[in-house]
Amino acid sequence: MDGEQLEIRAYEEPDRYVLVLTGELDLAAVAAFEAAAEQLCEMGARRLLVEITGVDFIDSSGLRAILNVKAECDRRDIEFSMTHGSGQAERLFELTRLVERLPFRKSGRTRPRRPVELSPRSRTGTDESGPEAVV
Repeated sequence: MDGEQLEIRAYEEPDRYVLVLTGELDLAAVAAFEAAAEQLCEMGARRLLVEITGVDFIDSSGLRAILNVKAECDRRDIEFSMTHGSGQAERLFELTRLVERLPFRKSGRTRPRRPVELSPRSRTGTDESGPEAVV
């Protein structure tokens, strides 16, 4: 798709870390998404929620990235979960039957959140700092 860049925001809640994705999770955004998830895992996350309610489009590389992040969480004994997507993103999980295999949860936005500083590499290889990054 030729469209929206992916915005990634990270938060710490009392019992988990949350990655909030908005836009398109495609080939151009995969590295930043995986780097952000890895950063939270390295910060000692015991639970990670990937919130994709604001994701409009996921391509095959984005789907693979989600599966890679889940596998890395499993390897590190981190509980992985994600929210349901909207439109095409949700339909992709239904078509691939991953909706039956991935742990989907509600976002729990009523919980207090503290922004987490992310420093994912952009497409040019430079670092962006701040609580959110746009790829």
